[in-house]
Amino acid sequence: MKIYYEDILVDEVVTNRSMTVDEALELIDFDEEKFISDNGFDDIDYNDFKLVY
Repeated sequence: MKIYYEDILVDEVVTNRSMTVDEALELIDFDEEKFISDNGFDDIDYNDFKLVY
């Protein structure tokens, strides 16, 4: 599955089960501060994350 923030590909995860966005972000050790800095955001909204299988 692919993890997107809006239209930005955050990472990909290979899994044999469905999971929540929170579980997927935890699995990839998502670094919120680094993501915000790397993409020039002031802040992020976790509702804008989506998983595409």
